[in-house]
Amino acid sequence: MKKILLLSLTFFVFVNTYAQDKIKELTTERETLYQKYKESENLSTGLFGNRSKDDMQKTIEALTGIIDKDNEILNEYKSIQSNANAAFTDKYNQLIQENNDLTQKNHDLVELTERHKGFSKENHQMLEEIEKYQGLYIALLGFSVLLAIVYIFKYFSLKSKLKDSEK
Repeated sequence: MKKILLLSLTFFVFVNTYAQDKIKELTTERETLYQKYKESENLSTGLFGNRSKDDMQKTIEALTGIIDKDNEILNEYKSIQSNANAAFTDKYNQLIQENNDLTQKNHDLVELTERHKGFSKENHQMLEEIEKYQGLYIALLGFSVLLAIVYIFKYFSLKSKLKDSEK
């Protein structure tokens, strides 16, 4: 994601530099056209030092060239602005996507944490129940052992009484 952003930024800088160089070139050409216009303004080849039709035509052509060059410069500025807007929009959309991805990851982590808390609670309850049954089993085992010991003592004591009574 960062590589794409870096690549698009590099491309934008390259295109922007190229466009600025082109604007400088167009501005230089406009200055040349303006000089031609100034020269044509000073022409007075008509009768009695007035301007002739050809002089006026040269002035009109110079002004038309200036207007055309100004339009080229404006179109180049519009192109730069359009590229800048496109790059900004791309970056904005990319940041929105990253934000959405991070929000989703955060939501997933919160959900996982809640699920983990639920598992922990269930495990704790199961362990308490197992401990309760373990205590009950130990008590039953202890009682069974006690009964077995009493039974064994009774058995041997009755056996010894039976031997004593047979004698």
